[in-house]
Order: sequence, then C-alpha cells, then structure tokens
Amino acid sequence: MIYACDSCHFLFSRTAPAKQCPDCGKESIREATQDEIQEFE
Repeated sequence: MIYACDSCHFLFSRTAPAKQCPDCGKESIREATQDEIQEFE
C-alpha cells in the first residue's frame, strides 16, 4: 500500500499498516490518492 504524509508530503510504500511517516515521524499519514500513486511509481 502507498501512503502519503500530510505534514511533509512524503510518499512511501509499506506492506503492513503504517502509523507514522518514516521521513518526519508524524502520525498524519493517509492512503495515497490515485494521482499520488502515479507520482510514486
């Protein structure tokens, strides 16, 4: 699954559910939108 951080806008992939952003450490993450998924790929 691809996630996006609303704080630092970092896009990242995880196989297990994520609780915080690996870049900034904040918990303001959500599933990425289709546009963000395309940008990530």
